[in-house]
Amino acid sequence: MDSRSGLYIHIPFCRVKCKFCHFATFPGLKDQVPAYLDALDAEMRLCGGKAVDTVFVGGGTPTFLSGEQIISLFRSVKQNLQVDENAEISMECNPDDGEPAKLEAMLQEGVNRLSFGLQAAQDSHLQSLGRTHDFATFLKSYSAARQAGFENINVDLMYGLPGQTLSQWRETLDQILAIAPEHISGYALDLDEPSALSFQRTETDEDLQADMYELLSKELTRAGYSHYEISNFARPDFQCRHNLKYWRNEPCLGVGVAAAGFDGKTRHKNHDRMAAYLDSVQRGIRPVSEETALSAKDQSGENLMLGLRLKEGARISAETEKYYGKVLEKYRDLGLLALSPDSGRAALTLNGWMVSNRIFVDILN
Repeated sequence: MDSRSGLYIHIPFCRVKCKFCHFATFPGLKDQVPAYLDALDAEMRLCGGKAVDTVFVGGGTPTFLSGEQIISLFRSVKQNLQVDENAEISMECNPDDGEPAKLEAMLQEGVNRLSFGLQAAQDSHLQSLGRTHDFATFLKSYSAARQAGFENINVDLMYGLPGQTLSQWRETLDQILAIAPEHISGYALDLDEPSALSFQRTETDEDLQADMYELLSKELTRAGYSHYEISNFARPDFQCRHNLKYWRNEPCLGVGVAAAGFDGKTRHKNHDRMAAYLDSVQRGIRPVSEETALSAKDQSGENLMLGLRLKEGARISAETEKYYGKVLEKYRDLGLLALSPDSGRAALTLNGWMVSNRIFVDILN
């Protein structure tokens, strides 16, 4: 296993909380940003100068920060951790925040992968999700990012939205393929976690979602993207290296409110309350609220479950066979999973990916 870790930094601030969001986010609170950046710096000092070769700044809305605050954040990263000179450095960007000053600040500090949270090409759906941008604003920010010099851009899309039709989903895919980002992520609307939409008892059409997923895979694959993970598509050599660390169950540091980390044996999760997080860091204590040591079976199950998210599949060890052999045979017989004795790997089919949540629950039980 590579000794270098990934680094995830959580920026919990945003202008408004989107109706589908179930992450630790705090609308407004602009006056708390300086104290939070100081706390991130202090927490990174507690990481012992760890070497990292991927950095992902997510949220919330990382571009809620000003250009000067973005520079301050990345200088803390470089001062406290050993960042590989060829590191992939990703930052999520709200389509409202494509102004030149912020884009230049990101480029200056080494951000080489930008991720826009678009979701849909129809303004009516953006409004129903509580997004603060329209499609024209996204296109303007995307163009500004290209002009600034970004050569690796991801666009997040969402399907199965209330009232969304298959033809509207096709229109969204066509619009995004026309601007040719290097990476596209397509996620089904998730109502299992608490959010404004789930509290409204919004319902999803599972059959329609399946049709949308099939169209997503078909159209993006036809356009030259590799469907390398359940929800992710990339041009050659543009897979997200940071997220691959998660799916390959490799070590990652998690810094910030509610951030999660993994050292190869133990999972950690930080406090999800701002006050508790700030208090711990200010006292020089790691702000961990949960810590779980994985048993051999737990680790084997996680390796399998995460690996099955990938097109390359999961490596089947003797331990995997011991604990999960019968489950794998069950889904192989159902045509949802392919076992390759030559490579020693198991991979889900497209139909398997469509029902992957049920398969993963079966694995973990």
